[in-house]
Amino acid sequence: MIGRFIRAGNVEDGWYRGLGTIWTHGDVVEDERGIIIKEYLNLMVVVENLNDKIVPNGFSWSRELLEEYAQQLLEGENVQKFEYTYGERLRGWNCGDEKIDQISYVVDKLTKNPESRRAVAVTWIPPIDTEREEVPCMIINDFKLRKNKLNLTAYFRSHDFAGAYPANLYALNRLLEFVAGKIGCEKGVITTVSASAHIYEHDWDKIHKLLFDK
Repeated sequence: MIGRFIRAGNVEDGWYRGLGTIWTHGDVVEDERGIIIKEYLNLMVVVENLNDKIVPNGFSWSRELLEEYAQQLLEGENVQKFEYTYGERLRGWNCGDEKIDQISYVVDKLTKNPESRRAVAVTWIPPIDTEREEVPCMIINDFKLRKNKLNLTAYFRSHDFAGAYPANLYALNRLLEFVAGKIGCEKGVITTVSASAHIYEHDWDKIHKLLFDK
């Protein structure tokens, strides 16, 4: 099946319901690497309360690891020399003799014009990513300031919903807080659009227990 909308009260609610949608309505697919996944196409989740259940019960990452991941998103340095980091793409991508900080651009754009529809940051760089095997999963961060609340929409071309969604939301929440603080407004909601929301085969037993053995 293709297309499902979930309005979630908090991150935990969005994670559980998203997993349930993939598990119940998803199709089994073998991806281009030969890995088996259960996949649901075009899953949209809107999380309304970003201050409640930000780390869901059943998610394995520690708060320390989540903070480290969030800092990678917020900072532009790729200290550990990964193939890429979201922070490097968003905050410090080398373009000739200068680094482009797209988050500073977003802040400047919304400060000058709060109704702007151009406060967008992207991680996909065609000259680089059309030649690499390891490419970003999160492609677009779109910020909209309406009624003094800043809302963030993140588009994922590929989304490991079981293993990564809560970490993604934790880091995106920190990013939203950062931009909102710079502009001087309240946080709104975070929406994720997952073109391929999936659960890897090696997580199936764990997710089945999480969903059905409560």
